[in-house]
Amino acid sequence: MKPLATLDLDKKEVFIFDMDGTLIDSIGIWNYVDQKSIQKYGDKLVSLEEVQEERDQFLLKNRHGEIYFDYCKYLIEKYHLKINAEELMHFRKIASSEILQEELTYKEKAPELLNHLQQKSYSIALATSTTQHQLEIYATKNKRMQQALSFYETFDYILRKEDVKKKKPDPEIYLKVLDHYQVSPEGCLVFEDSLQGILAAKNAGIETVNVYDKYSDKDRDTLEELTDYKIDSYQEFIDYLEPRNQCKRYIKK
Repeated sequence: MKPLATLDLDKKEVFIFDMDGTLIDSIGIWNYVDQKSIQKYGDKLVSLEEVQEERDQFLLKNRHGEIYFDYCKYLIEKYHLKINAEELMHFRKIASSEILQEELTYKEKAPELLNHLQQKSYSIALATSTTQHQLEIYATKNKRMQQALSFYETFDYILRKEDVKKKKPDPEIYLKVLDHYQVSPEGCLVFEDSLQGILAAKNAGIETVNVYDKYSDKDRDTLEELTDYKIDSYQEFIDYLEPRNQCKRYIKK
């Protein structure tokens, strides 16, 4: 891992952000939803830590097809849940929607960094496993997030779960970003919180910034070995940018 001060912004044209865990504190929400699902339909209380570990391992091994539908089937089989996969998918959607709409917000200083990059005329892409349903909540229903950022005006290119066939750590989503902008990997910088995300970016040949998220602590040593740079908060990156008087470098498509 390199010091942030060694990052050469003169080579960068496109900044790419993951969503869950990177721009927003959302990982814990899914732990809670899955814990509630298992308790409600399986009459068993599983710790939030165990829930996250189970989901992380499943998603790491399953990267193709209808991943979250298959994950629901996995939960049903493992915990003998008295519900079918379609119903469990619907329950998770309903259970999470209110939390995503009312309680979720951006990580501290994330909107300020995005606005700063936009003002400097960098291209900003979103490359996420988040569904369109969730993005619509963030963009149009979550009042706190709406006040902080004009979502669809900030990201000039958005790739969602529905736009790719293979899940991170497969590099497909990042290769699509490179193709869209017709830019080399050296011209991009990726912000990711998780090991799977960092691996996906590295597999595409793109430099990475690991954004600290407590739910990735179990992979912390490996993350620090693999990532190019790390920040504990977005203020660190803003502090790095502020003394630099970057000129306009890239015309957005």
